[in-house]
Amino acid sequence: MALSNCSNKKVLNCCAKGTQLNSNQGFSLIEIMVVVLIIGISASMAVLYIDNSDDRLKSEAKRLLAMTQLVRDEAIMTGRSLAMIIDSTNYYFSRLEKGKWVQLTSKPFKKIKMSDNIRLRFILADKGSGNSTKQINLFYFLPTGETSEFQVWISNDNMEYLLSSTTLGELSLKRSENL
Repeated sequence: MALSNCSNKKVLNCCAKGTQLNSNQGFSLIEIMVVVLIIGISASMAVLYIDNSDDRLKSEAKRLLAMTQLVRDEAIMTGRSLAMIIDSTNYYFSRLEKGKWVQLTSKPFKKIKMSDNIRLRFILADKGSGNSTKQINLFYFLPTGETSEFQVWISNDNMEYLLSSTTLGELSLKRSENL
């Protein structure tokens, strides 16, 4: 019993003399938080600078689908014939006024230019001459809800989406397997 009292007295004497126990065996919470913050900022900057062209292609395809649905609905609501005009790098919308197609310039129907690496291809089915297809870039949207039957491929070097329409105005967008 005397031995255990002696060891306790030694510990008390060390602390009383100003000798501290070694408590610096790790990082403080502040240091860890600063490191995590620096890593988070670096990772977010890296993600922003990565060129993810497949996501950009998907969002452009969805935007083209949304704009096509919007112009179809606008034709029905206003009772006026509208059209979408497409070339290989952009598309825009027109309204039939006094027998002439007049380009719409107000939002949201302004001319939309595709990103540099995104291309558009299209086919308009011509029902008047059998099952043949013609390369015409004017797709009609009538006040009755009917549309031109068309297919538009939105593609980059890696992937392709297909936007298609039936004559009844049914629109669909799907990822195409052909590239």
